[in-house]
Amino acid sequence: MRIALIQDHLRNGGTENQTLHIANGLAKSGLEVHVIIFRQGGVLDEKAASSDFTLHFLNQGLLKTDWFAPGLDSLLQSLKAEAIIPMGRMANCHAGLLSNRKRPYKVIATFRTGKSIPFLQRRALRLADGLIANSHDALERIKRTYGIENPNSSVIYNGCIRVTTSLQSAAPRSVGKPVRLISASMFRPEKKQVRLLRICSQLPAQIDWHLTLAGDGPHRNFCIQEADRLGIKDRIEFPGLLPNPTDLYQSSHIAIHASSKESLPNFLVEAQSFGLPVVAYNVDGVGETFENGKSGFLIDHGNQSQFVEKLQLLIESEDLRLQISQAAREYAHRHFAPEAQINAYIDLLKQLI
Repeated sequence: MRIALIQDHLRNGGTENQTLHIANGLAKSGLEVHVIIFRQGGVLDEKAASSDFTLHFLNQGLLKTDWFAPGLDSLLQSLKAEAIIPMGRMANCHAGLLSNRKRPYKVIATFRTGKSIPFLQRRALRLADGLIANSHDALERIKRTYGIENPNSSVIYNGCIRVTTSLQSAAPRSVGKPVRLISASMFRPEKKQVRLLRICSQLPAQIDWHLTLAGDGPHRNFCIQEADRLGIKDRIEFPGLLPNPTDLYQSSHIAIHASSKESLPNFLVEAQSFGLPVVAYNVDGVGETFENGKSGFLIDHGNQSQFVEKLQLLIESEDLRLQISQAAREYAHRHFAPEAQINAYIDLLKQLI
């Protein structure tokens, strides 16, 4: 089978990393895989160039945008692609255009966001030959919000793509002070890192904690200023965008997340795979990333006092953290195995082609 995955730009976000992971997995399974990127200059370009698939950049000339895809359809036809899988908003918008044409390849649209989507992406979800959502909540949201029910819909969870230790050889989470909290995601308004700062500022003064907010984006400077205003800047670290956050996961104790819109957050999947207990607001597909009460605590959205209570409980109880750590690692390996994700993609492709 000849498969093409389409992406606008190779940032270092969850969708982009999943694109490369899926493409590599399909290529290693014996498929002929092409990855088509609208424009060069992304953080992951070098990684993509050294992968097992064939990489293509469209020629935008001097115009560097995330929406312009010159020659996309002609390239797909010259490659004799049998199926295309658009990843991300812009790629799915172009799939909306392609889905309405007579074409020799199948279109498998994807939905992996908590944000509202434009008309062309909705058309792709409706008209595509297949549809993949990365959580059951996302699939239900497509039906509930947009009235879209594609008959060939599937839920395929994101795989754990970071290198972690096996369940058998994994060491217990380190203990000691300070207890290290972590959140890793883009600093966008819907990610609500500022909520985490305000939640942590409500912890009792005698508790020894440290929070790392990894990532970059338009709200980062605002959060730095807010940490100063709250008087907790000495307890907060802003390391910026980390190409590989493995060391940060390994040195942390608890993952916290307060986003207002999500599909299936890769950060929580990865954190669980490293044995980090989770405290997170119950938004969209967040509840599908861990087992409430066993591998973490799912908090009613906006209930700050409940969030503080559960976070304080985990910080103060090393025994509870260690217990939940093992459950978190087991849950991640059981539900988000990368091999199972790739096999699910292959099964779907076989059904459609």
